Amino acid sequence: MKIERAVREKTYTLTSIAGPSGSGKTYSALLYARGLVGPEGKIGFIDTENKRSRFYADVAGGFDVIDLDPPFTSGRYIEAIKAFEKAGYPAIVVDSISHEWEGSGGVLEQAEAIEERTKRAGLHCWQKPKAGHKKLMNELLQTRAHLIFCCRVKEKVVQAKGRDGKTEIINEGFVVVQEKSFIYEMTVSMMLEEGTHVPLLQKCPGDLLNAFPQGSRVTTQIGNTVSQWANEGRAIDTDLEDAKREGLMIANQGVAPLTKWWAALTPAKKKVLESFKDTLKSIASAHDQMLADQMDAGGGDIAERIAAARKASGDTTDGQEGFNRDFVRQQTQGASASRPDQDNTPSADAPPAPASSADAGNTPVDEAGADDTPASDAPASTIYPTDRADLIECCRKLMFIVVDPSLETPQQRRATLVTAKDNWKDSLPEELHLHIKAFVESADAQIKADPKVMPALREKALTHFAEMLDCKASDLGGVDG
Repeated sequence: MKIERAVREKTYTLTSIAGPSGSGKTYSALLYARGLVGPEGKIGFIDTENKRSRFYADVAGGFDVIDLDPPFTSGRYIEAIKAFEKAGYPAIVVDSISHEWEGSGGVLEQAEAIEERTKRAGLHCWQKPKAGHKKLMNELLQTRAHLIFCCRVKEKVVQAKGRDGKTEIINEGFVVVQEKSFIYEMTVSMMLEEGTHVPLLQKCPGDLLNAFPQGSRVTTQIGNTVSQWANEGRAIDTDLEDAKREGLMIANQGVAPLTKWWAALTPAKKKVLESFKDTLKSIASAHDQMLADQMDAGGGDIAERIAAARKASGDTTDGQEGFNRDFVRQQTQGASASRPDQDNTPSADAPPAPASSADAGNTPVDEAGADDTPASDAPASTIYPTDRADLIECCRKLMFIVVDPSLETPQQRRATLVTAKDNWKDSLPEELHLHIKAFVESADAQIKADPKVMPALREKALTHFAEMLDCKASDLGGVDG
Protein backbone atom coordinates (compact mmCIF):
# COMPACT_ATOMS: atom_id res chain seq x y z
CA MET A 1 0.00 0.00 0.00
CA LYS A 2 1.30 3.42 -0.96
CA ILE A 3 1.59 6.33 1.48
CA GLU A 4 1.27 9.77 -0.13
CA ARG A 5 0.57 13.37 0.84
CA ALA A 6 -3.11 14.33 0.85
CA VAL A 7 -3.86 16.96 -1.82
CA ARG A 8 -7.22 18.54 -2.60
CA GLU A 9 -8.43 17.36 -6.02
CA LYS A 10 -11.32 18.34 -8.20
CA THR A 11 -14.31 16.14 -7.59
CA TYR A 12 -17.76 15.23 -8.81
CA THR A 13 -20.73 15.58 -6.50
CA LEU A 14 -23.68 13.38 -5.64
CA THR A 15 -26.88 15.16 -4.62
CA SER A 16 -30.23 13.73 -3.53
CA ILE A 17 -33.39 15.84 -3.74
CA ALA A 18 -36.30 14.22 -1.91
CA GLY A 19 -39.85 15.34 -1.32
CA PRO A 20 -43.52 14.40 -1.62
CA SER A 21 -45.39 14.55 -4.91
CA GLY A 22 -45.68 18.13 -6.16
CA SER A 23 -42.82 19.48 -4.05
CA GLY A 24 -40.77 20.47 -7.10
CA LYS A 25 -38.13 17.72 -7.22
CA THR A 26 -37.74 17.54 -11.00
CA TYR A 27 -37.79 21.31 -11.57
CA SER A 28 -35.30 21.89 -8.75
CA ALA A 29 -33.00 19.14 -10.05
CA LEU A 30 -32.87 20.70 -13.52
CA LEU A 31 -32.08 24.18 -12.20
CA TYR A 32 -29.41 22.71 -9.92
CA ALA A 33 -27.90 20.72 -12.82
CA ARG A 34 -27.81 23.80 -15.05
CA GLY A 35 -25.87 25.66 -12.39
CA LEU A 36 -23.40 22.79 -12.12
CA VAL A 37 -22.59 22.63 -15.86
CA GLY A 38 -23.03 26.27 -16.90
CA PRO A 39 -25.10 27.81 -19.71
CA GLU A 40 -23.72 25.57 -22.46
CA GLY A 41 -23.12 22.34 -20.54
CA LYS A 42 -24.96 19.13 -21.42
CA ILE A 43 -27.47 17.66 -18.97
CA GLY A 44 -28.47 14.00 -19.17
CA PHE A 45 -31.81 12.91 -17.70
CA ILE A 46 -32.79 9.32 -16.80
CA ASP A 47 -36.60 9.22 -16.72
CA THR A 48 -38.36 6.38 -14.87
CA GLU A 49 -41.63 8.31 -14.59
CA ASN A 50 -43.26 7.40 -17.91
CA LYS A 51 -41.79 10.35 -19.85
CA ARG A 52 -42.91 12.99 -17.36
CA SER A 53 -39.57 14.75 -17.82
CA ARG A 54 -40.93 16.08 -21.13
CA PHE A 55 -43.13 18.48 -19.14
CA TYR A 56 -39.91 20.36 -18.33
CA ALA A 57 -38.29 20.14 -21.78
CA ASP A 58 -37.80 23.93 -21.98
CA VAL A 59 -36.57 24.40 -18.41
CA ALA A 60 -32.97 25.52 -17.81
CA GLY A 61 -31.91 25.37 -21.44
CA GLY A 62 -33.13 21.83 -22.13
CA PHE A 63 -31.62 18.38 -21.65
CA ASP A 64 -31.24 14.96 -23.28
CA VAL A 65 -33.16 11.99 -21.95
CA ILE A 66 -33.00 8.21 -21.58
CA ASP A 67 -36.37 6.60 -20.81
CA LEU A 68 -35.83 3.78 -18.32
CA ASP A 69 -38.67 1.26 -18.28
CA PRO A 70 -39.22 -1.71 -15.92
CA PRO A 71 -37.58 -3.79 -14.62
CA PHE A 72 -35.84 -1.19 -12.51
CA THR A 73 -32.85 -3.33 -11.58
CA SER A 74 -29.62 -1.90 -10.22
CA GLY A 75 -27.85 -3.08 -13.36
CA ARG A 76 -30.13 -1.12 -15.69
CA TYR A 77 -29.52 2.07 -13.71
CA ILE A 78 -25.77 1.47 -14.04
CA GLU A 79 -26.17 0.94 -17.79
CA ALA A 80 -28.08 4.22 -18.25
CA ILE A 81 -25.66 6.25 -16.14
CA LYS A 82 -22.65 4.82 -17.97
CA ALA A 83 -24.24 5.69 -21.33
CA PHE A 84 -24.37 9.38 -20.38
CA GLU A 85 -20.93 9.26 -18.75
CA LYS A 86 -19.30 7.77 -21.85
CA ALA A 87 -21.02 10.39 -24.01
CA GLY A 88 -19.38 13.13 -21.95
CA TYR A 89 -22.34 14.56 -20.00
CA PRO A 90 -21.00 16.50 -16.98
CA ALA A 91 -24.31 16.29 -15.07
CA ILE A 92 -26.88 13.48 -14.93
CA VAL A 93 -30.31 13.70 -13.30
CA VAL A 94 -31.94 10.42 -12.21
CA ASP A 95 -35.69 10.77 -11.67
CA SER A 96 -36.40 8.67 -9.75
CA ILE A 97 -33.83 6.55 -7.93
CA SER A 98 -36.59 5.24 -5.63
CA HIS A 99 -37.71 2.79 -8.32
CA GLU A 100 -34.41 0.91 -7.92
CA TRP A 101 -35.45 0.09 -4.36
CA GLU A 102 -39.24 -0.13 -4.39
CA GLY A 103 -40.25 -0.21 -8.07
CA SER A 104 -41.07 -3.04 -10.45
CA GLY A 105 -38.01 -5.29 -10.55
CA GLY A 106 -36.34 -3.30 -7.76
CA VAL A 107 -34.56 -4.64 -4.70
CA LEU A 108 -37.69 -5.24 -2.60
CA GLU A 109 -39.52 -7.04 -5.40
CA GLN A 110 -36.49 -9.23 -6.14
CA ALA A 111 -36.25 -10.24 -2.47
CA GLU A 112 -39.97 -11.07 -2.39
CA ALA A 113 -39.61 -13.19 -5.53
CA ILE A 114 -36.75 -15.18 -3.98
CA GLU A 115 -38.80 -15.76 -0.82
CA GLU A 116 -41.73 -16.97 -2.91
CA ARG A 117 -39.52 -19.25 -5.01
CA THR A 118 -37.65 -20.80 -2.08
CA LYS A 119 -40.73 -20.92 0.19
CA ARG A 120 -38.76 -19.52 3.11
CA ALA A 121 -37.98 -16.08 4.47
CA GLY A 122 -34.62 -14.94 5.74
CA LEU A 123 -31.42 -13.13 4.91
CA HIS A 124 -30.82 -15.32 1.86
CA CYS A 125 -33.65 -13.46 0.11
CA TRP A 126 -31.71 -10.20 0.35
CA GLN A 127 -28.21 -11.37 -0.56
CA LYS A 128 -28.39 -11.13 -4.34
CA PRO A 129 -30.63 -8.00 -4.59
CA LYS A 130 -28.51 -6.11 -2.05
CA ALA A 131 -25.33 -7.17 -3.84
CA GLY A 132 -26.72 -5.49 -6.98
CA HIS A 133 -27.55 -2.35 -5.00
CA LYS A 134 -24.06 -2.30 -3.49
CA LYS A 135 -22.56 -2.53 -6.97
CA LEU A 136 -24.71 0.42 -8.07
CA MET A 137 -23.51 2.51 -5.13
CA ASN A 138 -19.89 1.68 -5.93
CA GLU A 139 -20.44 2.74 -9.54
CA LEU A 140 -22.05 6.02 -8.47
CA LEU A 141 -19.07 6.91 -6.29
CA GLN A 142 -16.73 6.41 -9.25
CA THR A 143 -18.78 8.11 -11.97
CA ARG A 144 -17.08 11.10 -13.59
CA ALA A 145 -20.14 13.32 -13.69
CA HIS A 146 -22.24 15.26 -11.21
CA LEU A 147 -25.19 13.04 -10.24
CA ILE A 148 -28.52 14.42 -9.01
CA PHE A 149 -31.08 11.92 -7.68
CA CYS A 150 -34.77 12.66 -7.25
CA CYS A 151 -36.19 10.55 -4.42
CA ARG A 152 -39.77 9.78 -3.51
CA VAL A 153 -40.78 9.85 0.15
CA LYS A 154 -43.39 8.15 2.31
CA GLU A 155 -44.75 8.85 5.76
CA LYS A 156 -43.24 6.82 8.57
CA VAL A 157 -45.93 5.75 11.02
CA VAL A 158 -45.11 3.88 14.24
CA GLN A 159 -47.07 2.52 17.20
CA ALA A 160 -46.11 3.68 20.68
CA LYS A 161 -47.66 3.66 24.14
CA GLY A 162 -48.87 7.00 25.42
CA ARG A 163 -48.77 8.25 29.01
CA ASP A 164 -52.09 6.59 29.70
CA GLY A 165 -50.68 3.24 28.59
CA LYS A 166 -52.79 3.10 25.46
CA THR A 167 -51.25 2.42 22.05
CA GLU A 168 -51.03 5.48 19.84
CA ILE A 169 -50.25 5.91 16.16
CA ILE A 170 -47.45 8.45 15.73
CA ASN A 171 -46.51 10.04 12.41
CA GLU A 172 -42.75 10.61 12.37
CA GLY A 173 -42.76 12.52 9.09
CA PHE A 174 -41.34 11.70 5.68
CA VAL A 175 -38.57 9.19 4.98
CA VAL A 176 -36.79 8.67 1.67
CA VAL A 177 -37.82 5.65 -0.40
CA GLN A 178 -34.38 4.10 -0.81
CA GLU A 179 -31.93 2.02 1.19
CA LYS A 180 -31.60 3.68 4.60
CA SER A 181 -27.96 4.76 4.17
CA PHE A 182 -28.43 6.11 0.63
CA ILE A 183 -28.72 9.80 1.53
CA TYR A 184 -25.56 9.58 3.65
CA GLU A 185 -23.52 8.48 0.61
CA MET A 186 -24.33 11.82 -1.01
CA THR A 187 -22.28 15.01 -1.02
CA VAL A 188 -25.50 16.96 -0.42
CA SER A 189 -28.89 15.58 0.65
CA MET A 190 -32.01 17.71 0.92
CA MET A 191 -35.74 17.34 1.54
CA LEU A 192 -38.06 19.81 -0.20
CA GLU A 193 -40.87 21.19 1.92
CA GLU A 194 -44.36 20.57 0.62
CA GLY A 195 -45.90 23.80 -0.65
CA THR A 196 -42.87 26.10 -0.31
CA HIS A 197 -40.39 23.92 -2.28
CA VAL A 198 -37.66 25.17 0.08
CA PRO A 199 -34.93 22.58 0.81
CA LEU A 200 -34.20 21.28 4.30
CA LEU A 201 -30.58 20.09 4.28
CA GLN A 202 -30.05 16.60 5.67
CA LYS A 203 -26.35 16.40 4.81
CA CYS A 204 -23.98 19.09 3.54
CA PRO A 205 -20.24 19.83 3.91
CA GLY A 206 -19.60 22.82 6.13
CA ASP A 207 -17.88 24.69 3.29
CA LEU A 208 -21.09 24.49 1.24
CA LEU A 209 -23.65 25.61 3.81
CA ASN A 210 -23.46 29.19 2.55
CA ALA A 211 -24.46 27.97 -0.93
CA PHE A 212 -27.99 27.34 0.38
CA PRO A 213 -29.49 30.65 1.62
CA GLN A 214 -32.04 30.07 4.35
CA GLY A 215 -35.59 30.15 3.02
CA SER A 216 -34.50 30.07 -0.64
CA ARG A 217 -35.63 27.55 -3.23
CA VAL A 218 -33.10 25.62 -5.29
CA THR A 219 -31.70 27.81 -8.09
CA THR A 220 -29.03 27.72 -10.80
CA GLN A 221 -26.91 29.96 -8.57
CA ILE A 222 -26.85 27.28 -5.87
CA GLY A 223 -25.71 24.72 -8.45
CA ASN A 224 -23.04 27.12 -9.71
CA THR A 225 -21.67 27.64 -6.20
CA VAL A 226 -21.48 23.88 -5.66
CA SER A 227 -19.67 23.55 -9.00
CA GLN A 228 -17.06 26.14 -8.00
CA TRP A 229 -16.45 24.29 -4.73
CA ALA A 230 -16.08 20.95 -6.56
CA ASN A 231 -13.59 22.41 -9.06
CA GLU A 232 -11.17 23.64 -6.42
CA GLY A 233 -7.90 21.73 -6.27
CA ARG A 234 -5.70 19.68 -8.57
CA ALA A 235 -7.12 18.35 -11.85
CA ILE A 236 -8.02 14.66 -11.90
CA ASP A 237 -5.70 12.35 -13.88
CA THR A 238 -8.41 10.72 -15.99
CA ASP A 239 -6.10 8.10 -17.52
CA LEU A 240 -5.02 6.92 -14.08
CA GLU A 241 -8.56 6.97 -12.70
CA ASP A 242 -9.91 4.98 -15.66
CA ALA A 243 -7.17 2.38 -15.30
CA LYS A 244 -7.64 2.15 -11.52
CA ARG A 245 -11.38 1.75 -11.93
CA GLU A 246 -10.93 -1.17 -14.32
CA GLY A 247 -8.22 -2.72 -12.16
CA LEU A 248 -10.31 -2.53 -9.00
CA MET A 249 -13.19 -4.33 -10.71
CA ILE A 250 -10.89 -7.17 -11.82
CA ALA A 251 -9.00 -7.35 -8.51
CA ASN A 252 -12.26 -7.94 -6.66
CA GLN A 253 -12.61 -11.19 -8.64
CA GLY A 254 -9.38 -12.69 -7.28
CA VAL A 255 -5.72 -13.26 -8.12
CA ALA A 256 -6.24 -15.46 -11.20
CA PRO A 257 -8.44 -12.95 -13.11
CA LEU A 258 -6.13 -10.09 -12.08
CA THR A 259 -3.02 -11.93 -13.31
CA LYS A 260 -4.67 -12.67 -16.65
CA TRP A 261 -5.85 -9.06 -17.01
CA TRP A 262 -2.44 -7.58 -16.14
CA ALA A 263 -0.66 -9.81 -18.66
CA ALA A 264 -2.94 -8.51 -21.43
CA LEU A 265 -2.28 -4.81 -20.68
CA THR A 266 -0.20 -2.67 -22.99
CA PRO A 267 3.18 -1.48 -21.68
CA ALA A 268 1.82 2.08 -21.56
CA LYS A 269 -1.12 1.06 -19.37
CA LYS A 270 1.12 -0.98 -17.08
CA LYS A 271 3.28 2.10 -16.61
CA VAL A 272 0.24 4.18 -15.64
CA LEU A 273 -0.76 1.57 -13.06
CA GLU A 274 2.70 0.71 -11.73
CA SER A 275 2.26 2.74 -8.52
CA PHE A 276 -1.13 1.07 -7.94
CA LYS A 277 -0.06 -2.51 -8.70
CA ASP A 278 0.63 -3.56 -5.11
CA THR A 279 -2.78 -2.30 -4.02
CA LEU A 280 -4.50 -4.37 -6.72
CA LYS A 281 -2.53 -7.47 -5.69
CA SER A 282 -3.48 -6.91 -2.06
CA ILE A 283 -7.18 -6.62 -2.92
CA ALA A 284 -7.14 -9.76 -5.09
CA SER A 285 -5.31 -11.80 -2.44
CA ALA A 286 -7.73 -10.62 0.23
CA HIS A 287 -10.65 -11.70 -1.95
CA ASP A 288 -9.24 -15.21 -2.40
CA GLN A 289 -8.36 -15.50 1.29
CA MET A 290 -11.86 -14.44 2.31
CA LEU A 291 -13.46 -17.18 0.22
CA ALA A 292 -10.92 -19.78 1.37
CA ASP A 293 -11.60 -18.86 5.00
CA GLN A 294 -15.28 -19.21 4.33
CA MET A 295 -14.76 -22.73 3.01
CA ASP A 296 -12.81 -23.63 6.15
CA ALA A 297 -15.65 -22.25 8.26
CA GLY A 298 -18.20 -24.48 6.57
CA GLY A 299 -18.81 -22.89 3.20
CA GLY A 300 -21.94 -20.88 4.00
CA ASP A 301 -23.55 -18.54 1.49
CA ILE A 302 -21.76 -15.24 0.87
CA ALA A 303 -23.61 -11.92 0.66
CA GLU A 304 -21.92 -10.66 -2.44
CA ARG A 305 -21.86 -12.57 -5.73
CA ILE A 306 -18.90 -12.13 -8.02
CA ALA A 307 -20.00 -11.06 -11.49
CA ALA A 308 -17.41 -13.22 -13.26
CA ALA A 309 -18.02 -16.39 -11.25
CA ARG A 310 -19.34 -18.36 -14.23
CA LYS A 311 -16.17 -17.76 -16.21
CA ALA A 312 -14.03 -18.46 -13.19
CA SER A 313 -15.73 -21.83 -12.76
CA GLY A 314 -14.86 -22.82 -16.32
CA ASP A 315 -18.10 -21.73 -17.99
CA THR A 316 -17.24 -19.97 -21.25
CA THR A 317 -20.75 -20.03 -22.70
CA ASP A 318 -23.02 -17.05 -23.13
CA GLY A 319 -26.01 -18.30 -21.17
CA GLN A 320 -27.22 -21.05 -23.52
CA GLU A 321 -26.42 -23.92 -21.17
CA GLY A 322 -25.17 -24.77 -17.71
CA PHE A 323 -26.81 -22.21 -15.45
CA ASN A 324 -29.84 -21.78 -17.72
CA ARG A 325 -32.26 -24.41 -16.43
CA ASP A 326 -34.94 -23.61 -19.02
CA PHE A 327 -32.48 -24.27 -21.85
CA VAL A 328 -31.31 -27.55 -20.32
CA ARG A 329 -34.90 -28.65 -19.73
CA GLN A 330 -35.81 -27.88 -23.34
CA GLN A 331 -32.78 -29.70 -24.74
CA THR A 332 -33.24 -32.85 -22.64
CA GLN A 333 -36.99 -33.42 -22.82
CA GLY A 334 -36.85 -35.26 -26.13
CA ALA A 335 -33.91 -37.42 -25.17
CA SER A 336 -35.31 -38.34 -21.76
CA ALA A 337 -38.62 -39.42 -23.27
CA SER A 338 -36.82 -42.06 -25.35
CA ARG A 339 -34.67 -43.41 -22.50
CA PRO A 340 -36.54 -45.97 -20.38
CA ASP A 341 -33.88 -45.86 -17.65
CA GLN A 342 -34.51 -42.15 -16.91
CA ASP A 343 -37.94 -42.31 -15.34
CA ASN A 344 -38.88 -42.14 -11.69
CA THR A 345 -39.18 -45.89 -11.23
CA PRO A 346 -36.21 -47.31 -9.33
CA SER A 347 -34.38 -49.89 -11.42
CA ALA A 348 -33.87 -53.37 -10.10
CA ASP A 349 -30.09 -53.02 -10.00
CA ALA A 350 -30.06 -49.50 -8.53
CA PRO A 351 -27.61 -49.32 -5.61
CA PRO A 352 -29.11 -48.62 -2.20
CA ALA A 353 -28.79 -45.06 -0.91
CA PRO A 354 -25.97 -44.65 1.61
CA ALA A 355 -26.55 -42.70 4.78
CA SER A 356 -25.18 -39.33 3.77
CA SER A 357 -23.48 -37.39 0.97
CA ALA A 358 -21.71 -35.09 3.38
CA ASP A 359 -18.50 -37.13 3.08
CA ALA A 360 -18.64 -37.60 -0.70
CA GLY A 361 -15.10 -37.60 -2.03
CA ASN A 362 -13.84 -36.44 1.35
CA THR A 363 -13.25 -39.72 3.17
CA PRO A 364 -9.86 -40.80 4.57
CA VAL A 365 -7.29 -41.92 2.01
CA ASP A 366 -6.40 -45.61 2.30
CA GLU A 367 -2.94 -47.14 2.01
CA ALA A 368 -3.22 -47.51 -1.74
CA GLY A 369 -3.66 -43.76 -2.10
CA ALA A 370 -7.37 -43.77 -3.03
CA ASP A 371 -10.39 -42.73 -1.04
CA ASP A 372 -13.30 -44.83 0.05
CA THR A 373 -16.18 -44.62 -2.41
CA PRO A 374 -18.03 -41.29 -2.11
CA ALA A 375 -21.60 -41.48 -0.96
CA SER A 376 -24.83 -39.87 -2.09
CA ASP A 377 -28.26 -39.60 -0.54
CA ALA A 378 -30.09 -40.42 -3.77
CA PRO A 379 -29.60 -43.25 -6.30
CA ALA A 380 -29.52 -42.17 -9.93
CA SER A 381 -33.02 -43.42 -10.72
CA THR A 382 -34.63 -40.96 -8.28
CA ILE A 383 -33.24 -37.92 -10.13
CA TYR A 384 -35.52 -36.33 -12.71
CA PRO A 385 -34.03 -36.32 -16.24
CA THR A 386 -33.94 -32.53 -16.50
CA ASP A 387 -32.36 -32.27 -13.05
CA ARG A 388 -29.85 -34.94 -14.02
CA ALA A 389 -28.68 -32.82 -16.96
CA ASP A 390 -28.20 -29.86 -14.63
CA LEU A 391 -26.30 -31.94 -12.07
CA ILE A 392 -24.00 -33.41 -14.73
CA GLU A 393 -23.12 -29.90 -15.87
CA CYS A 394 -22.68 -28.75 -12.27
CA CYS A 395 -20.44 -31.68 -11.34
CA ARG A 396 -18.31 -31.32 -14.47
CA LYS A 397 -17.63 -27.63 -13.87
CA LEU A 398 -16.96 -27.96 -10.16
CA MET A 399 -14.56 -30.84 -10.81
CA PHE A 400 -12.79 -28.85 -13.53
CA ILE A 401 -11.84 -26.21 -10.97
CA VAL A 402 -9.57 -28.79 -9.30
CA VAL A 403 -7.40 -29.07 -12.44
CA ASP A 404 -7.98 -25.66 -14.04
CA PRO A 405 -4.50 -24.58 -15.27
CA SER A 406 -5.38 -20.88 -14.89
CA LEU A 407 -5.71 -21.36 -11.11
CA GLU A 408 -2.15 -21.71 -9.92
CA THR A 409 -2.56 -22.18 -6.16
CA PRO A 410 -4.87 -24.23 -3.92
CA GLN A 411 -6.08 -20.98 -2.38
CA GLN A 412 -7.25 -19.71 -5.77
CA ARG A 413 -8.96 -23.02 -6.56
CA ARG A 414 -10.81 -23.09 -3.24
CA ALA A 415 -11.91 -19.46 -3.58
CA THR A 416 -13.23 -20.16 -7.09
CA LEU A 417 -14.94 -23.31 -5.82
CA VAL A 418 -16.87 -21.36 -3.16
CA THR A 419 -18.01 -18.76 -5.67
CA ALA A 420 -19.09 -21.38 -8.19
CA LYS A 421 -20.93 -23.34 -5.48
CA ASP A 422 -22.97 -20.30 -4.45
CA ASN A 423 -23.94 -19.59 -8.05
CA TRP A 424 -25.06 -23.18 -8.59
CA LYS A 425 -27.12 -23.07 -5.38
CA ASP A 426 -28.83 -19.96 -6.74
CA SER A 427 -29.45 -21.69 -10.05
CA LEU A 428 -30.71 -25.10 -8.93
CA PRO A 429 -33.72 -25.89 -6.70
CA GLU A 430 -33.17 -26.57 -3.02
CA GLU A 431 -33.82 -30.30 -3.32
CA LEU A 432 -30.61 -30.60 -5.40
CA HIS A 433 -28.40 -28.70 -2.96
CA LEU A 434 -27.33 -31.91 -1.19
CA HIS A 435 -25.82 -33.13 -4.46
CA ILE A 436 -24.01 -29.80 -4.94
CA LYS A 437 -22.62 -30.17 -1.42
CA ALA A 438 -21.28 -33.63 -2.30
CA PHE A 439 -19.59 -32.34 -5.46
CA VAL A 440 -18.04 -29.37 -3.64
CA GLU A 441 -16.74 -31.40 -0.69
CA SER A 442 -15.24 -33.94 -3.08
CA ALA A 443 -13.55 -31.20 -5.12
CA ASP A 444 -12.30 -29.52 -1.95
CA ALA A 445 -10.85 -32.80 -0.70
CA GLN A 446 -9.00 -33.23 -4.00
CA ILE A 447 -7.57 -29.71 -3.76
CA LYS A 448 -6.34 -30.39 -0.21
CA ALA A 449 -4.96 -33.87 -1.02
CA ASP A 450 -1.34 -34.81 -1.52
CA PRO A 451 -0.58 -34.36 -5.26
CA LYS A 452 0.60 -37.99 -5.41
CA VAL A 453 -2.78 -39.39 -4.43
CA MET A 454 -5.03 -36.69 -5.92
CA PRO A 455 -5.43 -38.35 -9.38
CA ALA A 456 -6.67 -41.60 -7.85
CA LEU A 457 -8.94 -39.68 -5.49
CA ARG A 458 -10.33 -37.71 -8.41
CA GLU A 459 -10.98 -40.67 -10.70
CA LYS A 460 -12.71 -42.65 -7.96
CA ALA A 461 -14.97 -39.70 -7.15
CA LEU A 462 -15.80 -39.13 -10.83
CA THR A 463 -16.60 -42.81 -11.31
CA HIS A 464 -18.98 -42.73 -8.35
CA PHE A 465 -20.69 -39.53 -9.47
CA ALA A 466 -21.03 -40.93 -13.01
CA GLU A 467 -22.84 -43.97 -11.61
CA MET A 468 -25.03 -41.76 -9.45
CA LEU A 469 -25.95 -39.50 -12.39
CA ASP A 470 -26.27 -42.33 -14.92
CA CYS A 471 -23.65 -40.89 -17.26
CA LYS A 472 -20.10 -41.57 -18.38
CA ALA A 473 -17.11 -40.49 -16.34
CA SER A 474 -15.92 -38.60 -19.40
CA ASP A 475 -19.10 -36.49 -19.21
CA LEU A 476 -17.75 -35.22 -15.89
CA GLY A 477 -14.18 -34.69 -17.09
CA GLY A 478 -12.86 -38.12 -16.17
CA VAL A 479 -11.78 -41.22 -18.09
CA ASP A 480 -14.24 -43.99 -18.94
CA GLY A 481 -13.30 -47.31 -17.42
